[in-house]
Amino acid sequence: MIKDVINATVAAARSLLRNWRALIIFFGLYILLLVVSYLFLVTREASIWQVLLTFLLAIAAPVIFFIIQAMGVSYSQRGDGAGALLRRSLGNCWKLILISLPIILIAWLFIYLLGRIQPDVTTAVSEAARAVPTPPRPPARAPQQSIQWQAVLITTLRFLLLYIALPLAAIHLWIATSREGIIAALKGAGRILARAFAPRAVLIYVAGLIIFALIPYLLIFTRTPSKNAWLEIALLGARLALALVFILFGWVVTLGALSGIATESK
Repeated sequence: MIKDVINATVAAARSLLRNWRALIIFFGLYILLLVVSYLFLVTREASIWQVLLTFLLAIAAPVIFFIIQAMGVSYSQRGDGAGALLRRSLGNCWKLILISLPIILIAWLFIYLLGRIQPDVTTAVSEAARAVPTPPRPPARAPQQSIQWQAVLITTLRFLLLYIALPLAAIHLWIATSREGIIAALKGAGRILARAFAPRAVLIYVAGLIIFALIPYLLIFTRTPSKNAWLEIALLGARLALALVFILFGWVVTLGALSGIATESK
């Protein structure tokens, strides 16, 4: 199984690197997405034109995002050129948006429920801490330790659902929608979700998570101290640029690898 995971990932990476025109389109769309997202965050709604611009940016950002996803789940399985891949992805992106709505709703509901639970846990921890006498005695610390485990459990559930389970489900729904259409994907949702959580799919996603999440995190937050301020700024810029490259490349390769094993599993 490990060999299959490695082979699928390597094959997806090779397919992406061979199709260099598609790779350029990926990076172009990625940069455009970053620019649109930045403009959306910094634009203030002071005039009618700024309100209109904010509205257009709010529409453009998810559309660009889903075009990238549509390309990502298709590039490794078809021999089309970059232009054909982009045209097909432009036609499929709205399908991916629709099939993602239930996933987005589940994520929103989960975040909302956690938001209701988290303050209760925090309040309970504070009350338990105040209840501990000075000097503390072992029996008095037991309730606090139990409540801290509740916080750990909530954090673990958040990570597993929001960063592993829901993305895996969404990716496999995207793959099925791109190949079979949205109606067929909805009808076969149970089979698709079962395939999403198969061991090979989970291993590929976890391996990809290291590339597009862990490595960029380390690049961004690991300092490279320097006595020269300009050199430190340059190193920070280089780390940020490299992190962005890892995010895109790792994510797209993960999509391609998952698409490859989904084809083999059919």
